[in-house]
Amino acid sequence: AYDRLVSASFIIMDEITDNVGGLSLSAKEWRPGQGFATTEPKAKASVSPLRTALSTAGMRESRQMSAGSAGSEGGPKGWNNVASDRSTSWGDSSSQAIDVKGGTHYFGSAPSPSWESSRHYHHTSAAQTSLNDNTSHTNTTIPSHHHHQHHRTSHRATLTNTLSLPMEEYHHYRELSLQSAQEMDPNDPRHKAVPPSFCRAYCLDNQHDNDATSNNNTITQQRSSFGYPTSLFRVTSATDGNLYCLRRIDSVRCVSHKIAQTVMQQWLLSDNNASNGREKHNSSNGGFDHPGVVRWYKCFLSQRAVFFVHRYHAGAVTLRERFFDGTQGQGVPLPESFIWSCLVQLVSAVRAVHGNSLAARTLQLNHILCTQENVASVASSGPYGLPKMRLRINCVGIVDVLEFEARKGLEELQNADMRALGCILLSMTTGMEINANDIYRNNNLQQQAQILVEYFQFVQQNYSREMYVVVHSLLNPNAPPSNIRAVGTSMAMRAFDELDSAHGSIDEHSTALLGIYESGRALRLLLKLAYVNERPEFGIDKNWSESGDCYILKLFRDFVFHQADGGGRPVMDAGHVVSSLNKLDAADEEKIVLTSRDGKNVLVVSFADVAWCLEKAYQELCSNSVPIPSMA
Repeated sequence: AYDRLVSASFIIMDEITDNVGGLSLSAKEWRPGQGFATTEPKAKASVSPLRTALSTAGMRESRQMSAGSAGSEGGPKGWNNVASDRSTSWGDSSSQAIDVKGGTHYFGSAPSPSWESSRHYHHTSAAQTSLNDNTSHTNTTIPSHHHHQHHRTSHRATLTNTLSLPMEEYHHYRELSLQSAQEMDPNDPRHKAVPPSFCRAYCLDNQHDNDATSNNNTITQQRSSFGYPTSLFRVTSATDGNLYCLRRIDSVRCVSHKIAQTVMQQWLLSDNNASNGREKHNSSNGGFDHPGVVRWYKCFLSQRAVFFVHRYHAGAVTLRERFFDGTQGQGVPLPESFIWSCLVQLVSAVRAVHGNSLAARTLQLNHILCTQENVASVASSGPYGLPKMRLRINCVGIVDVLEFEARKGLEELQNADMRALGCILLSMTTGMEINANDIYRNNNLQQQAQILVEYFQFVQQNYSREMYVVVHSLLNPNAPPSNIRAVGTSMAMRAFDELDSAHGSIDEHSTALLGIYESGRALRLLLKLAYVNERPEFGIDKNWSESGDCYILKLFRDFVFHQADGGGRPVMDAGHVVSSLNKLDAADEEKIVLTSRDGKNVLVVSFADVAWCLEKAYQELCSNSVPIPSMA
């Protein structure tokens, strides 16, 4: 009897499919701004009571099977294939109406090509099927739980690649965001060391001391390489809300407001490129700005201390911390291609500084910041698995302020920069931290040559001749160091490798920005839907969001986010959500089926109709909303 019932139901459904063009009862069609309009029936098809009874019994039996064994293999052989073919035939038919108990279902145009890969399922409304025969029933053809598990990975990948960053990059930037949001305990006494024009301070000297358990009533400072007690904070400006790196230097007696203003004019207002015809490196709002130099914004005196404000780079560590031991200064020799990449970046930064008639004066391992490029990038993978590093010269301007009275000549300072650059290069090739003062201060030429001879031999034996020539030209004690133009000319071919790597990173960042753009489009649509849907009241109309065009938006919300299978289980289909939002944003003419939760109202609308309703309702809200106070 069971087999006969199923066979009869299949025969009837085949006949309905063959004659679907003639089935059209008095259907209700929704039109934008006009509500429901009655469509005159074109033709009436006579269906015998026996077939109607068998069809009703077949539907009832299929619902029971769907609730009891959805996604299992316990049903009759070939059931899933027949249901798949029937669903496909409905999806390929033209827009028709079939009357079922409790409402009128509209089946729109063929599914879009993006869904043709699925073939055997078609999304309908979110109405859940009930097992109670006394209530209205609305069947859905949502994929079964087994099928959804089979495609769960692809749906997750669709969401990640379409609306967000790759997972590795997402975690990378999330970690940077968390670092930027850290704050000290409110009772930390180090808050007193920060001027009142800054807030949300976080000490960057010893980050493990920021815990509330380690707070005490004393403020400890470290003696930096500048020779004074120093404290370093990440702060938020109370003026513009941006993050900055604030360095406090105490016990400085030789710095006045005049000295600070003089040095700031040299760095922040310098315009010395017009005379030599070189490219300017001044930003539009004033100040020396270069990608290879941490920008210096301000120097001021307060609380009997000197403060320097620089740009904050989240996740940055010094070159010494990254590749050399913090206490012994020991590391390992780095690969040559990686050293060339670092050298090209440093030479570019020094060239910009010297081109503005300035001197960096902080070319040391502990004053060069390195930040890692996005971890998921192929172009960001350097040799031997080393990540691609961005180097920036930090603490520019500090030595000029602290040693202003020394009055050293510009040529002497620039030569010292080139010596320091050679020491950085020698440290990376030998794996030992080497400082220019250890070689050239208080040593005669013979002693300097004896110190450098072993280093030169090591570089000559383990690296290319080109690398050895650069190191020797910068550190040879018997001759002045090569200027920055000569060094840049000698390594010009290496700059092309760095340029190719930079272009690869730009392409990958552009691809990632496309995902961010897509997420921004979806966010705007979701915000509009959230403003309009189920709004508790609007003026004197208590049911504003439940009637008229706004009712369509409520049904569309269920269509997008409240999908369910035949057993009432939620279907978390991210691909369906993304596709629907994209079509809504594009005002696509594709027809969709919207069903009320009780199954009594079934509407056929296009994405363009929904977009029209959404924009109209949103503009109506905006025109009557309360003005937002200005931040100014």
